[in-house]
Amino acid sequence: MIGAGINLFTGKEIDKKYCGQQNLYAMPCGTLRIAKPLAVIGQTKMEKKIILLLITLTLTSCLQKTERTSVKENLNLHEIIEYEPEMLAPGVISKASFEGHASITPDGKEVYFAVYSNDHGFSTIAYSVNTNGEWMPPKIANFSGNYSDGSPALSPDGKKLFFSSNRPIKDSTINSSNDIWFVERNSTNKWSRPVRLSDSINTSFNEFSPSVDRSGNLYFCSNRPSIYGDMDVYFAPYSKGKYQKPVLLNDSINSKYHEGNVGVSPDGNQLFIMVQHKPDDFGYDDIHYSEKIDGLWSKAKNIGKIVNTYTYDFSPKVSPNGKTLYFSSRINRNFNSPSSKYTYEVFQDYLNSPLNGFGNIYHIEIDKLNLKQN
Repeated sequence: MIGAGINLFTGKEIDKKYCGQQNLYAMPCGTLRIAKPLAVIGQTKMEKKIILLLITLTLTSCLQKTERTSVKENLNLHEIIEYEPEMLAPGVISKASFEGHASITPDGKEVYFAVYSNDHGFSTIAYSVNTNGEWMPPKIANFSGNYSDGSPALSPDGKKLFFSSNRPIKDSTINSSNDIWFVERNSTNKWSRPVRLSDSINTSFNEFSPSVDRSGNLYFCSNRPSIYGDMDVYFAPYSKGKYQKPVLLNDSINSKYHEGNVGVSPDGNQLFIMVQHKPDDFGYDDIHYSEKIDGLWSKAKNIGKIVNTYTYDFSPKVSPNGKTLYFSSRINRNFNSPSSKYTYEVFQDYLNSPLNGFGNIYHIEIDKLNLKQN
């Protein structure tokens, strides 16, 4: 019986799953490894004091360890928040940082997204590869990482990727506004050098959140002066290998409020728009929806509280098969902890995990939104 492990709650002998350091008194949580036969344990006052001290230290250490592990590793989000959309790869893609504008390839094997600094002064484009059903740790895209690049959007065939950037246009001077650029896959499946869209698209104002349909038609947002709000949605038809002059969409889509993100379905018949600070919406940023009927866009309306929350919901993008909506949300956990007091370490664990109030990426099947009934 020398060295037996005793469960302090059941009295059963255990000798596996050690809690920490490997020494004579290392033990599983709730067990005590002893170096004497049970019959002689606690025969003197000194031995009793030692044993009680060890029990106290062991339980304290194990309880602290269990609490911290549960914070870091419990990413079963449906136990933390009530939200139907699924977070994309919690702890791998959706992390403590601010992620948005997810766009996925037709085969579902790559996803591109933007990662933002906390003040949104800088962003870069990252990607992750799905291997054997698991998303791998992201990397910065080969064309990004030097300048502030954001709002990536793949073409439905996955051969082009559009994005906004403040990168220099001609010389080494960083652009004073964001323009729309694109890269194209070459014969070795690598991305080309970025190409800026023409001055018919880009202006001295900000052009942002590009999205294209199968025909190559481009939708984007810009804060160039208009008859509506401070940021509106534009449409540039693609014809004869080039983009035509952009058209400001009418009041079915645009309003006096801030239309800051747009995503078009592959067939060009659905439009998802993020609208900011609109009265009677659910939160600060809500996603709205319009359908093209007989060549005209219907009046955009809120897609509902399945997606839209009390906070910011934004960057809508439609999957290449037209069935899934990808978007980001700043929905966060309830930080109140009435049943137990935070330690500094545990609170830091919460802040350095998903659901900390920064943007995380989500997805949901469009059919679940019941858009025809809203």
